[in-house]
Amino acid sequence: MNQVDSNLKVIISPVQALEQERILFTDVLLGKCRAALSIWTTSRSLVVPRRLKNNSNFARAEMNSRARGWTVVVRDSGGGATPQGNGIVNVTYAYVCDQHPSIADGYSEICAPVIRLANKFGEEAGCGYVNGSFCDGQYNVVCRSRKLAGTAQRRSRQKGRVSRAVLFAHALILVDHDLVESTRALNEFYQDCEDNVTVDVDAHVNLNDLSEELPIQSMDEVAYFFYQEYSNFLSKFC
Repeated sequence: MNQVDSNLKVIISPVQALEQERILFTDVLLGKCRAALSIWTTSRSLVVPRRLKNNSNFARAEMNSRARGWTVVVRDSGGGATPQGNGIVNVTYAYVCDQHPSIADGYSEICAPVIRLANKFGEEAGCGYVNGSFCDGQYNVVCRSRKLAGTAQRRSRQKGRVSRAVLFAHALILVDHDLVESTRALNEFYQDCEDNVTVDVDAHVNLNDLSEELPIQSMDEVAYFFYQEYSNFLSKFC
């Protein structure tokens, strides 16, 4: 059975958004379904890796960020801090894989639809690091040498099924986000933590900034495009 949310899910609480991701992954891990997909957005917040919670200045940084209107939420995975809020679409999926894809193949699966969407705007896109981008990594989706999307994946095994792995993947896509505000929030948070990370607003690009000739894409339109792309991909695991 495949579980799919076809419409853009608006999750008011970023804490609840992370909990929904955990539930999706757990449902597949426990065998309740073979694949699951969710496309969602949430309120303005900074999602930070657990390592930053161990920073001696974290409590102060969290309080200051909250006072500036940016709730801080801690996730279990690594990497750097990422923004959430208006103009950001998230794609989360998990599936049981009898054949274990390589790390590169797993990232190709999550990145390919984002690249195809950029191509629809007449833009070349690929994967790579972008110096100065938030949570920089090898599998950013890059367009015009700027970060359009960030991606992550992890794996686990179904209990009692040694040969069957579950792959979990997430993409954060910049559609029409206020990059100036989120970059400021990220940098102020890092400064309060006395961390030397600096995020550069010019290292990022929104989907809707890619073309002046094509109509602006609404969040729902982008979500529906990804629903079609990822549900088609996941159907082969059902």
